[in-house]
Amino acid sequence: MNELIPPTPASSNESGSAARILVVDDEPSVADVCSEYLGSEGYEVTVAVSGEEAVRVIPQLRPDVILTDINLPGVSGLEVVKFAKQLDADACVIVVTGYASTTSAVEALRQGAYEYVTKPFDLEAVHKIVKSGIKNRRLKEQNRQILVELREKNEQLSRHEVELRERVRVATQQLRTLYDVNQEISANLELVHRVELITARAALDVHARSAVLYLRREGTDDYRAASTNGRSLHHQGADSVDFRHGEGWFGACVASERSLRWDPSAGVAPVLPGVMPAAAESLAAIPLVSEGSVVGLLVASDREGGFHHDEENYLTLFASQAAIAIRNSQLYEHTKSLDRLKSEFVAVVSHEIRTPLTSIKGAIELLGDAQYFQNNDQQNKLLTIAHANTERLLVLIGDILDFSKLESASLPMHLERQRIEPVVQQAAQNIRTLLADKQLRLELADSHDVPDLMIDADRIGQVVTNLLSNAVKFSPAGGRIDVTVERSDEFVKVSIKDQGEGIATHNLSRLFQKFSQVDTTATRRAGGTGLGLVICKGIVEQHGGTIHVETTVGVGSSFYFLLPLTPIAGESARAIQTDAARTDASSTGSTRSSA
Repeated sequence: MNELIPPTPASSNESGSAARILVVDDEPSVADVCSEYLGSEGYEVTVAVSGEEAVRVIPQLRPDVILTDINLPGVSGLEVVKFAKQLDADACVIVVTGYASTTSAVEALRQGAYEYVTKPFDLEAVHKIVKSGIKNRRLKEQNRQILVELREKNEQLSRHEVELRERVRVATQQLRTLYDVNQEISANLELVHRVELITARAALDVHARSAVLYLRREGTDDYRAASTNGRSLHHQGADSVDFRHGEGWFGACVASERSLRWDPSAGVAPVLPGVMPAAAESLAAIPLVSEGSVVGLLVASDREGGFHHDEENYLTLFASQAAIAIRNSQLYEHTKSLDRLKSEFVAVVSHEIRTPLTSIKGAIELLGDAQYFQNNDQQNKLLTIAHANTERLLVLIGDILDFSKLESASLPMHLERQRIEPVVQQAAQNIRTLLADKQLRLELADSHDVPDLMIDADRIGQVVTNLLSNAVKFSPAGGRIDVTVERSDEFVKVSIKDQGEGIATHNLSRLFQKFSQVDTTATRRAGGTGLGLVICKGIVEQHGGTIHVETTVGVGSSFYFLLPLTPIAGESARAIQTDAARTDASSTGSTRSSA
């Protein structure tokens, strides 16, 4: 069973053929009924009458769904599950069991089975599970492909960054005379700002009356004026394409990738498509070349006395830096686009998962209602487990959505002037069950001289609840958690102190980094995604505050946040929101976040 057999057929999702289903059952009547029914639904069904046969067939067939009896002679259904998952981690295995074998079915789920059904079973119900399993598998394949594509994009961006860094290093050594210009251009990554600055400085530095920067349209040989400083060379209402590669004097300059100069002493004026007659008394055109391709053309015109070799050399040096700056801006905007697509993807997927989960939660609650269903203890236990995990998934999805909104600076805030003490007290009530489970004592100190604050009570409550939940998770049973609310200069300080194991100094740099957790026994036991404290940090910073931690190994940790007495409004508030969504602090935050 451990023999390595290379899988040959492509999965049905890759080849576009019907989904493949392997039915494994030692009862021919059951196998035939399943095969006939699923075959009539358009699936490609293969039957194995034993676990041994299934193990032989799976590597070659690579089924999308395996429907196996758990009680098989010889190689058992559990072994089939284990083999299939080792061969293909995304394999969708549905186990069939009798009511007396539900414990084995639960073990199969732990081994990675997708779902189980009990005999006697309804074929339509089985079909629904099969369709759900195929959909789940294909979603995983799609997600994996997206991750591969994103990884390739990131690798491409990394390669571009390495190449551009080297270009900038060499250019900096060679172009000391252009240092001030380079600093000015580099002050802002936005493409619109940079092209305007490039034309303005080009005209100023060579004493030209005007300068135009043309940029190539992505994926075409068309060039369009992106910025003009001074007098335009073109007719009003001219075509949106100013010139094309190889067309006229400008096009020839781009095609040759060499700078060109013209003044009256050179004879007849060059033919310039779209340019007004006698529009320029002298011209200097310099291609902007980056990574072996022309990204644009810089044209300076109307310099008194014309353009000479010194001006041409200067503009060539200037254009080399401008090309790098423009390419960096284009990469920057492309990176922002990828980041936006990522956030949109996370939001869409989270919403799509939340909807069915909410329905599942409602169904589980209905099944557990003694008014409608009389369940035995085992059934109630399973329903309780399912309900708890559904709640956990809903909380996780909520965190992912909040994190996505924080990254895009779109987390909604509803600020009202109110007292913070009731918010903290309600958060303490929210975790009373967690406190009771670990026999912990929560001490909420009386607060004095704490003024009203402009806050979003729900969001601040979310922060306090998360910090308290973390304190509970990392506190020893029978311990104590201290909560204080007090005024600290021009801020209100909310502090949660636990008696946990503390955080080692070398781990402090990872605090509040997304998806990051300190690798300790306590964190592995507590679990979590590493998003909770990142969200806390973002919410606090959107209120104009800061969050911190003080910790001693073996003694405990104190997480506290400061909220300003005077709310920050207007542009400052928006700037804080943006910074909170996009900046990971290196000195604050906690990888202990498990919410």
